Amino acid sequence: MPELSIVIVNYNTREPLRRCLESIRAQRETLDLEVIVVDNASKDDSAAMVRQVMPEAVLIEPGRNTWFTGGNNLGIQRATGDYVLILNPDTVFQSGTLQTMLAYLKAHPQVGAITCQMRFPDGRVQYTGSRVPAYLDLLLGYTFLGVLFKPWRDRRRAEMWFEGWHRDSTRPVEVIPDSNLMSPMPLIRQLAGFDETLKLYFTEDDICRRVLDAGREVHFVAEALLIHEESASVNQVRRLASQVYFQDLLRFSTKYYGAARTLLLRALIWPTRQAMDLVQRLRGERKSL
Repeated sequence: MPELSIVIVNYNTREPLRRCLESIRAQRETLDLEVIVVDNASKDDSAAMVRQVMPEAVLIEPGRNTWFTGGNNLGIQRATGDYVLILNPDTVFQSGTLQTMLAYLKAHPQVGAITCQMRFPDGRVQYTGSRVPAYLDLLLGYTFLGVLFKPWRDRRRAEMWFEGWHRDSTRPVEVIPDSNLMSPMPLIRQLAGFDETLKLYFTEDDICRRVLDAGREVHFVAEALLIHEESASVNQVRRLASQVYFQDLLRFSTKYYGAARTLLLRALIWPTRQAMDLVQRLRGERKSL
């Protein structure tokens, strides 16, 4: 049984995925791990590339787009490791990253999920790690109320994103990106994986909130580093991605804040959705995945 299972959901990101797999292979000799790639019906020969670059990887091809959550759940079901790393294909490991993250989880049994420092390819730090959004944060962040009450919104946003913390130190947070989330496998199975009513967005807020509700902590580990190109799949289809974004926002709100509050949120975000839709129509962005 491997110590770590790495689950990667891929959609038309063949070359970023190639770089990711090569970075895993570069440090694989020092780790007992398995790699599981779920290919969501890519049209760019991603699956063939996986067979060529890493033939020992478990390749799952559902033949349709199972989205982020469904694909990860397929991978989790096949995984056999003691720990699982949910990973985006547009990531590249640096030396010692996996070893450092595994060692941290082993040394901190109260921690249920960790991420590490992530940087863009040009070296800029990605400011990940936040608090779970309250209903008020959804109102101020996604509706015109945020413009009307901008100082209030900005204060809450600064608190949510730990203003003044430059991601150069290890600390507890509440939400970490599930583009790079490592957890003990028994906990992930206890949580039944990802909520598939969410497709692409608010998935990290949801799973991290459930980790916290299970009595475990969520930590950011600054001593490990990962390069992340970010949004390689959704950049291909921005218009549909924005539609899914608002759908997932409303599903997340309903799950945690109830139907009545979500009706109000739905009404208040309507102008924002219309404005975004108009801009994307004018840009001629594609509609379907």
